[in-house]
Amino acid sequence: MSTMGSRRRLGGWIAAMLVAAPVSAQPPASTAEAADLVADRPGFNAPASVVGAGVVQVELGWSTVRWRDGTYGSIGPQPLLRVGVARLVEVQVASAGLAAGCVADCQWHGTDVAVGTRARLPREPFGVALAATGLVSLPTGATALTSGFVDPLVILQADRSLGAFFELSYNYLFTRVHDEDDARGFVRSGHGVSLGAAAGRWTPFVAVAWRPVHVEGDVPWLAQAGTGFRLATDVQLDVSLDRGLNAVEPWWGVSAGLVVRHRPR
Repeated sequence: MSTMGSRRRLGGWIAAMLVAAPVSAQPPASTAEAADLVADRPGFNAPASVVGAGVVQVELGWSTVRWRDGTYGSIGPQPLLRVGVARLVEVQVASAGLAAGCVADCQWHGTDVAVGTRARLPREPFGVALAATGLVSLPTGATALTSGFVDPLVILQADRSLGAFFELSYNYLFTRVHDEDDARGFVRSGHGVSLGAAAGRWTPFVAVAWRPVHVEGDVPWLAQAGTGFRLATDVQLDVSLDRGLNAVEPWWGVSAGLVVRHRPR
């Protein structure tokens, strides 16, 4: 593959990652308490929850993918800063961080930064927790990886407990993306569906997701499985495995991450 083709594909994957809010490894809503650490990672879906007033939460991760032709891509540290400004509202600053078309000994390039907010409804109609996240992606990344535009992203999140241990989560995303042929951009939508569980310190999940982008005319879609592990009250580790379900999604991917929370005393 040519260097230009590799960069274009890497750029497409990074764009897909940037507009995919990191399937949630959270406990079911019926068992969640105020002290529960609920993270956006690992996975595609973002939960219909906020961190809480006065809480500062940092989420970090690393992802490596392998395409069908044997080439690789990596991104990290995927920083996400979440700050609770009210009981039902938080602000967010997020980025994929650095990206490279390899695993180690890489030439790394910066990616775009997104800023925005999430709000959760105070009630749960029919037992469904609802939230909305609005973000704006800023063209701060390297030339090969940035969209070059200020692009909006909206995510609608819905969580429904299924008994004491399981939860079904759904995300609907829509965003504006650009390509080389149309500077006006296109509105694209995506979906994510996950089934999570709570098993002591472990929060495993399985999921299927369709990214809100087109790559070579097709929508990337994938299956995911993984788990979070509560290391301490305010610290969580996670790992997940992705399997691309069509040619424009990487053949497989693996991710690992860390979540650290500071709560007001």
